[in-house]
Amino acid sequence: MSLSSIKSNSGNNKGQPKAVWAVFFASIVAFMGLGLVDPILPAISNQLGASPSQVTLLFTSYNAVMAVAMLITGVISTRLGIKKTLIMGVIIIATFSTLGGLSNNIWTIVGLRGFWGIGNALFVATALTAIVTLSKSGTAKSVILYEAAIGLGISVGPLLGGLLGGSSWRYPFIGVGILMAVAFILLITLMPKEPETPTRTKSTTSLLDPFRAMKHRPIMVFGIAACLYNFGFFTLLAYAPFIMGLDAFGIGLVFVGWGVLLAVTSVFVAPKLQQRFGTIKSMCVMLTLFAVVLLVMGIWTSVQWVVIACIIFSGALLGNNNTLITTAVMKAAPVERSTASAAYSFLRFIGSAIAPFLAGVLAEVFSPHVPFIVGGCFVLGSVIFVLINRKHIYHVDRAEDEVIEEKIEGTVLKVKDFMIHNVVSIRPGATVKDLLKLLIKHRIGGVPVVDSENKLIGMISDGDVIRYLAPKEGSVRDLVYGVFIEEEETEQEVLKEKINTDISKILETSITSKEQLYTLKEEDTFEKAIHILSKHHFKKLPVLDCENKLIGIISRGDINDSLLKMIISK
Repeated sequence: MSLSSIKSNSGNNKGQPKAVWAVFFASIVAFMGLGLVDPILPAISNQLGASPSQVTLLFTSYNAVMAVAMLITGVISTRLGIKKTLIMGVIIIATFSTLGGLSNNIWTIVGLRGFWGIGNALFVATALTAIVTLSKSGTAKSVILYEAAIGLGISVGPLLGGLLGGSSWRYPFIGVGILMAVAFILLITLMPKEPETPTRTKSTTSLLDPFRAMKHRPIMVFGIAACLYNFGFFTLLAYAPFIMGLDAFGIGLVFVGWGVLLAVTSVFVAPKLQQRFGTIKSMCVMLTLFAVVLLVMGIWTSVQWVVIACIIFSGALLGNNNTLITTAVMKAAPVERSTASAAYSFLRFIGSAIAPFLAGVLAEVFSPHVPFIVGGCFVLGSVIFVLINRKHIYHVDRAEDEVIEEKIEGTVLKVKDFMIHNVVSIRPGATVKDLLKLLIKHRIGGVPVVDSENKLIGMISDGDVIRYLAPKEGSVRDLVYGVFIEEEETEQEVLKEKINTDISKILETSITSKEQLYTLKEEDTFEKAIHILSKHHFKKLPVLDCENKLIGIISRGDINDSLLKMIISK
């Protein structure tokens, strides 16, 4: 396949599917929950007779529950599927945000915000996976789109909170419920129905997977770094409204400016920084500058214009850093993206949960200056931690998808560009003898098993056949030796009997029926195919359409051929 044909195929898919935009909109509304309460914190404190530290628990309960819930999102999304998990999250957010707006007690609202956090955890952890999976772009561009949704949500949240909160602190909560109802309708109508996969092919994701993922140094390093810098992030977000001396609308406008800078830099500036200076170096510079901003706020806490200017400027630093660190995690993670996202999010939300309440207590016990100074120290700690562990994460600047995109001059290869369309397959009723004849005739090492509607049932490799026919565990040599030398008549009779049995016997004991049967869609990226093949040491991967029907297959040889043709065509 020539480079020109690759570009032609890619050029027809520049627009994102409607499902991506549905998730994008719902993500904006979900992230409104972070900044929504900022403008109304003083109003809630005054009208419900709560102290600042009690009011900051609205952030703490929300983020603490999110941190724990992140650990189960992978299991839930695996069992239910991406679409159902997103919808469940949306329903929970809409329900408990509305109930929060109808409550009259600070502790009731704090509890309801915790349930809101469960919905947000289900949605947020799955939304990134959904956008990366559904998007027609590569991982890096999908993450940028996701970060844009975060930025818009965080910036629109304070605006909505300021506008509605000027009349009553209740209205912003109810407003999120209404917007989430709209998101529910969009997800129901625009997201594609996920194919029903045979039982044997479903994922065996465990509750322990996120903890196992934390054993990988890149995830642990980025997770702890995010936890430390989130101390500064949420100190600013949760406590700054109390020292600005503005009403709800004024606070909302300040955080709108902050959120707009966050959104703009995350989409337009962070990729340029990453390309020119590298991910790690850019992260460290952004975090160092943010620490300086917090220290300035801690020194000149009583100077209104300094505090406001620092808050708005910090949006640019946080926007860059959020994109850089999220992209790094998705590229560096040696596990499935959903598992990596759950593990990373758990670690970073620990800092998000502790920081708001800690800031309120420090201000009440010492002075309003102390929370920002402590937050700045935590952020500096994240820089030091990243630098100490740099040898474990330096490779993110040369991740697979970035290298591939460079080779093809910015064009993202899709599975459909290099898959084999004329697939040799076999039906469940065939015998092992039929299977062997098929493998020999076409000189292939494995075939997909499909039903009468061409829907995938499983995969059988030549290794599966050997393991089934062998009278005992061993190599091909052991099999031949056993058949022709050891107890000749008995072994040959056993072999003859097995040769004429149904291939379903092999399928029951094959590796792919014990573990997850990995498949691809034709719109999946070249990078994803390489990742699965290399990580799990597969030789072939089936390609399915939206109805789980087999439409193609790729192998390691197809990957090598495609890379060679790209190089020659250049």
